[in-house]
Amino acid sequence: ESLSIDHVIPRSRGGSDTWENVIAACLDCNVRKGNRTPEEARMPLRKMPHKPPSNLSFEAIKLIHSGHHIEWKKYIIGWK
Repeated sequence: ESLSIDHVIPRSRGGSDTWENVIAACLDCNVRKGNRTPEEARMPLRKMPHKPPSNLSFEAIKLIHSGHHIEWKKYIIGWK
């Protein structure tokens, strides 16, 4: 129910506040992981963290996938 932001590499160990180093975690898992890396805590990540797409392209892709504005595909970089 409640999510928190957890650092893959803890800040106390040099981890930064970047998209590539933060994940969403339930409070119990965040506490259980503590000041360790996922490997040290034996808690593998389900997905590697990454910077999200810009809001505009995200919204356009969401609309295209829902069947609306399919003609926009030719304007989305990397669309297959």
